[in-house]
Amino acid sequence: MKILMATILTVLLCFKWAAAQNEERADTTFSLGSGWVLELDPNDQPYPDYLANPRRPQMQLGLSVADSEIPETSSGRIMCDLGTRYTLFKVTPTQEGKNEFAVDIEGCLFTQFDPGNGLDNIGWDGRFGIFGVWDWSDKVVARIGSRHISSHLGDEYIEETGRERIGYTRNDLAFGMGCYLNQDLFIYVEPSWAWAIGNADRQKRLAAEGGIQYQGPHDLWNNSTAFYAAAHVRAFDETNWEPGVSVQTGFHITRNQHSSNLRIGLDAYTGRAILGEFALDYDESYLTLGIFFDFY
Repeated sequence: MKILMATILTVLLCFKWAAAQNEERADTTFSLGSGWVLELDPNDQPYPDYLANPRRPQMQLGLSVADSEIPETSSGRIMCDLGTRYTLFKVTPTQEGKNEFAVDIEGCLFTQFDPGNGLDNIGWDGRFGIFGVWDWSDKVVARIGSRHISSHLGDEYIEETGRERIGYTRNDLAFGMGCYLNQDLFIYVEPSWAWAIGNADRQKRLAAEGGIQYQGPHDLWNNSTAFYAAAHVRAFDETNWEPGVSVQTGFHITRNQHSSNLRIGLDAYTGRAILGEFALDYDESYLTLGIFFDFY
């Protein structure tokens, strides 16, 4: 799994970086006949990111103050994520309006380091998945797909504490649906069912998440910057549907719709531990000042 994750991330990030170097993009659209067009490597993603989701594929560097029950850890965290979500292609009608279809792939490595204990790696989670997306009239969007999430303990944390892995792994079938209440406000829900789990004695199969987010107009700093705010809730049957609530707010900076973009924000979370290896046993709260970078 580690080799596969590293390969996916390397290919995706290198490809998107190379594409971003070209000011002029080649025409990658092809007629499919009957009024439909195929576009490879499209400029946009029909299904929005869940901005406040602590497990959305992204590039992140964050400094956190934590109140965590995880044993033998300090009150600080450094969050370092490496990943992206990428739309391979989309199929659209030649007449503007309804029914746009796309395929997304994603991969991310989520890590936490402890600055109070020599920057020891507490643990890391890996995620990859594939989704089919349906965008209906730019108001309602839906997706269905499968994702793999597995969690691991840091080697230094194992050496210091002697803790052993519980084998936390989920292979989910997820169905998400969202609605734009207006041009700036988006609301969504995504239930999931794990068709495979790593620890059958402790894990359960059902989970759900949802949220609401606001993305304002880019009318600040030479029309490159917008204010945004988002809230996300996730809950798992395996932890008695205890809600994990995260809120994020900050500024979204981008040159244009064809470029990658940067978010600088504050992120707050309370609920079960984010790292899967600790999620069944411990709760935590944290406040993070982060830089979030997305490829499009």
